Amino acid sequence: MKNYKLTFGCLISYCLLLGCLPACKKNDGAYNYVNQTSKFTGNTYDFLKSKPGVFDSLLFVIDKLKLTDTLKTKNVTLFACTNESFQQVVAKVNVARKIAGKPPVYLNDMLPNLLDSIVCRYIIRGKYLADSLVYKDGLMLKAVRYNYPMNGKLATVNASGYVGGGPSKLVFSYTKKSVYIADWVQANANAVNIVTSNGVVHILEAAHPFGFGEYSKPVTTPYDKSTFRPIGYSGAFVFPSAIGGSTLIESEDYDMGGEGVAYHDLDVKNNGGNYRASEGVDIDAFVPAGSDAAGTYPASYSIGWTGAGEWVNYSINVPVEGDYTISARVGNSSTVNPLKFHYEIDYKNVTGSLTYPNKLGWWVWQLVVSPSFHVTAGNHVLRMFWETNDVQINNQVITRVN
Repeated sequence: MKNYKLTFGCLISYCLLLGCLPACKKNDGAYNYVNQTSKFTGNTYDFLKSKPGVFDSLLFVIDKLKLTDTLKTKNVTLFACTNESFQQVVAKVNVARKIAGKPPVYLNDMLPNLLDSIVCRYIIRGKYLADSLVYKDGLMLKAVRYNYPMNGKLATVNASGYVGGGPSKLVFSYTKKSVYIADWVQANANAVNIVTSNGVVHILEAAHPFGFGEYSKPVTTPYDKSTFRPIGYSGAFVFPSAIGGSTLIESEDYDMGGEGVAYHDLDVKNNGGNYRASEGVDIDAFVPAGSDAAGTYPASYSIGWTGAGEWVNYSINVPVEGDYTISARVGNSSTVNPLKFHYEIDYKNVTGSLTYPNKLGWWVWQLVVSPSFHVTAGNHVLRMFWETNDVQINNQVITRVN
C-alpha cells in the first residue's frame, strides 16, 4: 500500500484530460447529450481503479471507510472527486494549522467520523443519468449509509431568442438540510453518464473542494500551552463522569484558532496583555487563589474589558452523557446592571441568560450557577457569550448533576 502520509503531494500531481474519459464531454460550460452515454465494462470501483493518477485519493478513503463493497455491488450513482479536490482541502487545512503552530496533517490523519459522513454524501442510492435530473429545482437524492439529502439538477441556460435553448450543466448540491436553495453549496460535473455494471459515475470538476468546503474551514483546537493545567496535560477539557464530580476551566485557556474561530473580541489589542499577549482577548492581572461553594481554585488570570457580543470557545470532551451545570466565578464594579452572559454547547444557548448585580468589585468573585443542561457523549465546543459589557470572569466549574 502507498504511504499516503508521505506521498500525498505527489499523489495529487496529475493531468486530468477529460477528453480521454468515456463520458459526455463538457465544452465551454456546455454538455452534448445526444446519445453519448458511455459504458464501462466493470463495476464502479473498477472504473475508479482504471484511472490511475485521477482518483487515487478517493479510492484511499473509500477503502479506509470500508465502502469498497458499496461501489462494487450496490446500485449507486457516484459523483466522483478527483485528486485535486482533496489536495486543495489538505493544503488549506495545513495553512491554518501552521498559523496555529500545529504540525501538518494528511488525508490519513483526518477524523474518520467526519470523513465518513462527507464521503457518503457523494455516493447516491440508485442510478441517475443526467437526463433524469431535468426538473426546475432538480431532484432530491439520498446518500448511502445516512440518507443525507443531496440534490442533482441538469440545468440549462437561455440562448439568444430561445428560453432554455442554451448549454446544459449537471449541478450536484450539498443542501445542508435546508429547504432554501440559497443555502446550498453547488459543484459542477466535468464528465457525466459513465455507466458501469452497477451504477452511474459523474465526475466533478477539479476546482471543487472535497467536502464542499467543510474541511477547509478553520476550526477551534484546544489550547495546549496552559500555565495552569496539570503538567503534561493537553487536549480538550474533560467533563466529569461521576455524579457530583467537577472540572475547572480557566477562562484564559480558551481555544486556539484566533479571531472569529476560537474567540471574538471587539478590538485587536489584548488590553492587560498579561497572558497570550499576541491575541485579542483581554487578559487582566494575576489574581490570588480562593475557595467558595464550588470548591477551591488556583491563582490565575481573568478575562476583563469585555463587551457585549464577544465570546470565547473551549474544546470539551464528554465521556458520559448526562446533565451538567456551570458555576461561573464573575466580578464587576461598573454601572451596568444587571450584567448578563450565557453558555452554549455547539453554538446553541443551553443556559439562558445568567445575571448578577454590579456590587462587589472587579476581583471579588461572585458565583453564578446555571440551570442544568443535557450534553451527549463525545467532543463538543463550549462557548461563553457576553450579553452585556463588563462581565469579568475568573473561571468556571462544570459539575455533573445526574
